[in-house]
Amino acid sequence: MKAIALCFLILTSLHAPLCLAQTAPDTDYWERARKLLERSQRGESLSESEQSFLAEAKARRARAAMGGNTGMQGDGATAPLKWPVPPVPVSLDLSPILPLEITATDGRNSTIYWRKPQGEGPFPAILFIHGGLDEYPVESLHAHLTENPIITRFLSAGHAVVMATFRTYSQEIQSRGPILDVSAALDGMARLPSIDPGRIFVYGGSGGGSIALELASDERPSGVIACEPATVIYTGMLDTADYGVRLEMMREPERFFTKEVADRTLTKLKTIQAPVLIIHSDRHDLVKLNKPMILPLMREAGVKVDYREYPGYGHGFYWGGGGDRWGKAADTAVVEAVFADVLKFVTQGK
Repeated sequence: MKAIALCFLILTSLHAPLCLAQTAPDTDYWERARKLLERSQRGESLSESEQSFLAEAKARRARAAMGGNTGMQGDGATAPLKWPVPPVPVSLDLSPILPLEITATDGRNSTIYWRKPQGEGPFPAILFIHGGLDEYPVESLHAHLTENPIITRFLSAGHAVVMATFRTYSQEIQSRGPILDVSAALDGMARLPSIDPGRIFVYGGSGGGSIALELASDERPSGVIACEPATVIYTGMLDTADYGVRLEMMREPERFFTKEVADRTLTKLKTIQAPVLIIHSDRHDLVKLNKPMILPLMREAGVKVDYREYPGYGHGFYWGGGGDRWGKAADTAVVEAVFADVLKFVTQGK
C-alpha cells in the first residue's frame, strides 16, 4: 500500500496514476522523486544530478501515464509503450507518420504528428489530446499513432488521426497556453489538402478533455468527444499545483462547486457551439462533478450533449488503458464499445 500511495504523491497529472512502484527499489526511487519535486516546488535549488534525476522521473511518469496505462512493462523511461488492448495494425509504408509544424497565436512553435488513410482524401479527421498537464515527447506521440487501440481503429476506419500535445502547465493550471497550442493544431489540420476542414473532430481525455471542452466553443470542430474531462480546470475551480487539493476537489466537488462557480460555468457553457459526447466511467472521482453538476448545466446552457457511461473501468479506459485504484483496465469489449459510440457520433449527419 505504501508503494501505491507514493506513486500518487509524485503525480502532477490529472489522469494517470503511476503504478510502476511495485518493488522495494522502485519505492525508493519514487520516494526520492517525491522529495525532489517538493523541494523544487518550494523554490529550492537542485544540483545538476538532482535535476537530471527529477527530469528522468517525470519522463517515466509521462510514459506510464499515457491513457492511464498501467499495462506497460519494464523501465518506463525506455521500454516501448503497451496498452492492454492491441491496436489495429496499419502499415507505416501505406500510412507513414507525418510531422506538422504549427504556431500558436502567442508565437510558440511546436510540432505535432499525424497519419492518414491510403489515398488522396479529403478525409474526416480526429484530433486527439492526451491527458495530464505536461507536454509529451515525440516518441510518445508516435507510440499513440501506431500502438493505441482507439486511435488505430479510427485510422483503419478511414479517418486521418492527429496526435496533439501542448506546453507543460503543471505549475500554472489556468494557463491559456495549452489551449492556444491545440487551437493551432486545429488551424494546421484545416490547411492540409488531404483533410476535410468541415469534418474535424476533437477527442480529449481528462486534462485533454478539459481542453476539448474549451475548443467546443470554437466554430471549427464538427464535434467534441470529452472523456472524463477534468472540469476542475474547465470551471476554474482548480488554480493551484497542489496535488492534494486536486484530489480533494474531485473527491468532494460539492464543497468547491459554489453558486459563483456554477454561474460562471453556465455562462461559459453557453458559448459552446459544437455537439459534445461525454465518455465516462462510474468509478473515477470526476464522475461526482461531471454527472450530477456539469451535465445538467450543459443541458441548461443548451449544449447538444450525449453522456455515455461504461461501468467499472479505470481512468483512461477510453484510450484502451486504465486499471487503477478506481477501476479495472480496459478490455477489447469496452474499446469496441467506445469506438462504436464515437464512430456513430462522428458520422451522424454525414
